[in-house]
Amino acid sequence: MAAAVFGKKDPNDADSSESRGGDHPSELEQLTGQLAKLGELLAQANRQIADYLVRRESQKPAGDAADETAGTLGRQIVELAEKVDKLAASSPEGAPAASPAQSATPQQASPAALAPLREQLDRVEASVKRLADAAAAPPGGDGATSAAVLDAVRQLQVQLDAGLRQLTDLLAPPEETADVAAPPSSAQWEQVVVGPALAANPALAFQRRQLLDGVLEGQAGACALAGQLLVFQSAPPERLPQLLKDIGEAFYRWQPKATPGNNPMEEALADWLQRSCETAGINNTIELVHPGERFDSTRHTAGSRGVEITEVRGWIVLRDNGRVYTKATVEVR
Repeated sequence: MAAAVFGKKDPNDADSSESRGGDHPSELEQLTGQLAKLGELLAQANRQIADYLVRRESQKPAGDAADETAGTLGRQIVELAEKVDKLAASSPEGAPAASPAQSATPQQASPAALAPLREQLDRVEASVKRLADAAAAPPGGDGATSAAVLDAVRQLQVQLDAGLRQLTDLLAPPEETADVAAPPSSAQWEQVVVGPALAANPALAFQRRQLLDGVLEGQAGACALAGQLLVFQSAPPERLPQLLKDIGEAFYRWQPKATPGNNPMEEALADWLQRSCETAGINNTIELVHPGERFDSTRHTAGSRGVEITEVRGWIVLRDNGRVYTKATVEVR
């Protein structure tokens, strides 16, 4: 009966001692082996108790109180067999295959978590042996043997219940938790702040990272530029020309320009802003300014008097006809 219940090979078969894990079976495979052994012990106890009941039936007159005891024993033995069937169905070999995410829970992988259950199974095996010994003893006329068997069966029922609960808890799949959206990656933040076009430009990777790091660190220039860019991407067309001036001043606040030449971020940003305006039907353009150029009061504005630009703090925004819309803020000497 045990071999059929647990789906195990006969212990005498050559392959029965090999586990799926090779020469070193896992804790769960060892536990499955103990369950199989328990089933075999219960089958042996069933046979011996059945023989015992036959002997008592032949030695007692009909209607004797032993008949009721024998019937009780029979019912409890059936209940024990059903509990062992449940244990087998809950064992690693009887359980359905788990999904990859559930294949190894912390409890399943922990020998410490398996230890209490293994100890419980050891006690169950000992109880089955005692039950079998009591059933194999010669029946006495006073019904003492019948009482011993009844007590052993009851004790085994209690221990089987405890073992079943522990095994069920051990092998139960983890509770499903609600999916939690992963936080946005840095690449996603870059797309949000500078727009998809600039975020996709590999030549600007360093400047994008520098800008986001500055925002996270609370740098005023980086925060001002990121804020202006976010406003620009959601502003109505009529506000875009003025925002071109604001973004230029925010950019140079973040990246002061005191030497001639353009950096890749400066050029790419100006180009993206102009194309975005064109898409919205606005034909304003941007003209970059360089240190060393001669100060022109019609195109530049400065806080002091001078003839040469020493630092750029903004760019020139032109109208569609080429005339100046807003002047570039500069420092001069």
